Order: sequence, then C-alpha cells, then structure tokens
Amino acid sequence: MENKRFGFGTFVCVFNRDFSKILLLKRKRKEKEWGNVGGIIEIGEKVADACIREAIEETGISLNPEKLKLIDIKETPHFSDSIHAIHFVYATTIEEYEEIKISEESEEFGWFDLNNLPEKMLDSKEYLCSIANKIKNQETIL
Repeated sequence: MENKRFGFGTFVCVFNRDFSKILLLKRKRKEKEWGNVGGIIEIGEKVADACIREAIEETGISLNPEKLKLIDIKETPHFSDSIHAIHFVYATTIEEYEEIKISEESEEFGWFDLNNLPEKMLDSKEYLCSIANKIKNQETIL
C-alpha cells in the first residue's frame, strides 16, 4: 500500500448528434477491449485540454471545447495494484461522417448503437447509457 499513488485521467464519450450511437476505439492491449477516447492528464494541463489533446492523438478529430461537457468524476480505488484512479468523464457530439484517423494505440474504431454495444468494453453498457441520458437531459445543447 505504501507505493500506491493517485492517477488522474480523462475520457470523452463521443456521441452522434441524436445520442443514439457512441464512438468507441478497440484498444491493442492484450484484452482488446473497446473504450472511449482518453488518457492521462499531463502535469500543468487543464482537464478539458487533455480531452482535446487525446481526441486529436487518438482519432485525428479536433473537438470544440465549447461543446465539451463534464458529466461525471469516476473514481476507481483499485485501478491497478499501484494506482488509485480518478477519471474526469466528458461528453460531446460530432457528425458520424467525420473522418477518423486512429493512432497506433487502437486497432479499429466503430460507431455503436447504445442498444447494441460490444461485449468486451472498458466501461459497462449501463454506465455509457447513463452518460448518454445525463447529457441528453442537460439544458445545454451540444
């Protein structure tokens, strides 16, 4: 327990305009799980800026900072043996026709209907659907 540290990360749930689909990346890690755009927040970097940087690095898409909404803060005390993780969860929308250029971190991407999500995911289906519902119910239109 003495070597345990906090790890701060962020991820962005990227939805289509009507929130019926979510963009997911299939990670190259051995588990080959599907996940959202995201990663570690760098020292001196604002959280929203980390979202924008990760989106460019992982998909080639420049997100509009005015359309990024903080939806949740997800805490995972046992993220790994040495990391107590805190993730800032954002949501945004883009057009499905936008060109996606994935990085070497992922092997493929896909737009998934929220009612037909893949089996192997980093986050639960229930959690992603709850994020979609939270953002849909907010006053601000993305």
